[in-house]
Amino acid sequence: MCTHSVHKSKTEIINKGSITAQVNIFNKTSLLAFPFLILLTLICSPSQAQFKDTLSTDDPTFRINNPLDVVPGQFVIRSLTIKGSEDRTENFIATTSGLEEGNSVTIPGEEIPRAIKALHQTGLFSDIKVIRTETAGSQIDLTIQVTEQPRLERFEITGVKRSHRRDIEENIRLATGFAVTESSKAQAVSTIKRYYEENGYRNTEVDVQTSATDTVRNRVSLEFAVNRGDRLQISEIRFEGNEHFSDRDLRKSLKEIKRNTFLRFLTRQTYNDEDYEEAQNNLLSLYQNNGFRDIRIVEDSVYVTDDGDALGVFMKVNEGPQYHIRDVNWDGNTVYTNERLTQALGLGKGDVFNEELFEANLFSNQDETDVFSLYHNVGYLFLDLRPEVNIVEGDSIDLNFNIVEDEIAKIEEVSFSGNTKTHDDVVRRTLRNTPGATYSRSAIMRTIRELSQLGYFNPEGIVPDLDADPEDKTVSVNYMLDESQSTDNFEFSGGFGGRQFGLILSAKVNFNNFSAQNILKGDAWSPLPSGDGQKLSLGVQVTGRGYQNYNFSFQEPWFMGRPNSFGVNMSYSIFRDGYSNRQYSRQSQSSASQEMLSAGVSYGRRLSWPDDFFQQTTRVQYQYFDVQGFEQMLGGQASLISIKESLERNSLDNPISPNTGSRFQLSAEIAPPIPGLSQFHKTELKFQQHNPLVGKLISSFGIEHGYMGWFGSENRSQFHRYFLGGTQLQQRQTFTRDNIDMRGYPGGRDGSISPISDGKEVGGTLYNKYFAEIRYPVISSDQVQLIPYVFAEAGNAYDGFSSYDPFNMKRTAGVGTRIFMPILGLIDLSYGYRFDGLPGNDQVNDGEWQFLFNIGAPF
Repeated sequence: MCTHSVHKSKTEIINKGSITAQVNIFNKTSLLAFPFLILLTLICSPSQAQFKDTLSTDDPTFRINNPLDVVPGQFVIRSLTIKGSEDRTENFIATTSGLEEGNSVTIPGEEIPRAIKALHQTGLFSDIKVIRTETAGSQIDLTIQVTEQPRLERFEITGVKRSHRRDIEENIRLATGFAVTESSKAQAVSTIKRYYEENGYRNTEVDVQTSATDTVRNRVSLEFAVNRGDRLQISEIRFEGNEHFSDRDLRKSLKEIKRNTFLRFLTRQTYNDEDYEEAQNNLLSLYQNNGFRDIRIVEDSVYVTDDGDALGVFMKVNEGPQYHIRDVNWDGNTVYTNERLTQALGLGKGDVFNEELFEANLFSNQDETDVFSLYHNVGYLFLDLRPEVNIVEGDSIDLNFNIVEDEIAKIEEVSFSGNTKTHDDVVRRTLRNTPGATYSRSAIMRTIRELSQLGYFNPEGIVPDLDADPEDKTVSVNYMLDESQSTDNFEFSGGFGGRQFGLILSAKVNFNNFSAQNILKGDAWSPLPSGDGQKLSLGVQVTGRGYQNYNFSFQEPWFMGRPNSFGVNMSYSIFRDGYSNRQYSRQSQSSASQEMLSAGVSYGRRLSWPDDFFQQTTRVQYQYFDVQGFEQMLGGQASLISIKESLERNSLDNPISPNTGSRFQLSAEIAPPIPGLSQFHKTELKFQQHNPLVGKLISSFGIEHGYMGWFGSENRSQFHRYFLGGTQLQQRQTFTRDNIDMRGYPGGRDGSISPISDGKEVGGTLYNKYFAEIRYPVISSDQVQLIPYVFAEAGNAYDGFSSYDPFNMKRTAGVGTRIFMPILGLIDLSYGYRFDGLPGNDQVNDGEWQFLFNIGAPF
């Protein structure tokens, strides 16, 4: 073995990460022996290729030769010095390289190349060198010299909209002070392109400019100049292999992606991956719900059309056979007959197999008529139901169900948590489950609905937690509540009441979880006593032309420890001076005035028949009217006492924006012919239904009918006739009327839907109203709810049956939105288009739009 012993300078490079190693600098003694060394090298040294240190990005393998002045062998690192880095990265460099003091290295060997490779892969350094500073026997001193990548001072995105810039910056992972590497810049570019691709831009270009901002501190700034390109829309959707459904049916089933046609010129039919995946699932569901269990999408692609201006979508399907049900078999059932279970399943012999219907009617459907609910509602919590779907004879299916009913479960404990403000007894009296009772899923679902109806808890935050014990056949139920939303609200609003009234201001305070029994407790005032579920309301409304209204109401929903309600209400309204309307003579303006005082009590009972959604309410009301200075039939003073009986069924799941359920109300009101008092009688019917359509899309429709009559010709009250149009905010100052809300028409003093007599609005004794609405809750959170909708309404008021024409209706349609905030309550904004005008009123014509502003829930 050949050895070399040569004097050398103190420092030389063993290896570096840039490309090649450097040879030592010889002293004078070395130069004298140079010819001899050349000869010796040719004889004893490795080949020339072995002396070359290499770093290849294509073949990331490092090789290091044996320097001429180092005897090959194994060395112990005596000291390691880091140069060229900030103090906080020295430990990182040493640890990453693996060249730590006390470790062994072999020269030539793999340790030093491996260290350079590891540091290079971090992306933090543009140049890396490992330098031998001194050797002493088997010990070696090494220095790692690095050139760090520049650090980020700031970055900016140019060429984009402000809103786009904000969204992109939230997703780019670049932070001040971090190393600017090619990888980090590439990731940022990829994020920008991905953002625009998801929004339909397929040819986005990003130019990255790097500028030095501080050479001493090695800081740079980055500019991402974005050219988003043209947004490509979907112009064609093609299918192959579909025989049972037409291309049109399949395109319709996709839902999430659509072609850009002239009928959709207001929307962008762009592409993104999430919508595409959802569209494919929708297509598969269409087939599966029509018996094609083996449906497969065997090929699909998204491509740029030949002209380069649009996108195309292609899907090739393998439909497979359409399966029909040959037989349905139940085994192990004793509680219900085979026929009853098959009826609940909704699938029988000969039916096309519907995957979605099968799952819903077996385990959980909206109406709680599924097989599991049948058992769970009578206590069989531990039911074991195992369905088998067996394919027979090619395209037929046998449905076999093995049932182990087990024993009836009893409720061991019922608890709740999360109510920080509402008292325990208010929650406890709402629970439909009691310890010792038979377990019932429907009772749990009804409890959730009742707790939601209180309005004190976030409906999405009411979660029942079941702790079941299969051995003891018991279950404990804990309702987790979320009382983060405020139950009280302050309503303050303003509007314009038309040219006759000017500015309208209204303020109302609603305490929906009041506690009257704690009024005298000082520590309960925060700001008012609360927690007992009582409702207290105080309100005032004034206008610029002399109208004032003050009202007070209180309701106890659980009177005398029973689920019966008791309430009292009082109001005082006055309007005087300046009442100038086309119906009245100007000579009476200076002395015109209206005044009303009203007070009443109500008592309601929850009924258990026909079901416990029914409630009966009795209300006794006293009203005093004093109308002076108006040339119409309702002038003068009048008093009356009325009794109103109402029967109501309310199964709405949400009082603000119902998703499901209905509300039915039938009422009869009588003001008996008592001497000295006015008399009348009224009968009214109201109904509304709410159903989910697709996803969060909800449809609603309703009808209203009312009829007013008298017991004789004496002392007929004219203060309760029907006028349609406007909102409650406008109608509060027309308190001598029975005002019916109707969007698209102004109502109030600006003109209502009413019969006309001698050129005057006299009000109807009969009215019809119909409405339909489709809404979509865009935002549903504790702080705000935003619910846009479209609507159509029709209604009219008639002067008795002699003029009644159910097909003579005033029609309107339009758009609107409801905004709910706990502190302000519900605000309803609508913009309706009138298809019909009002006779004798030049200000309310057909073919016009009407904006209305309202406060309060319409349902």
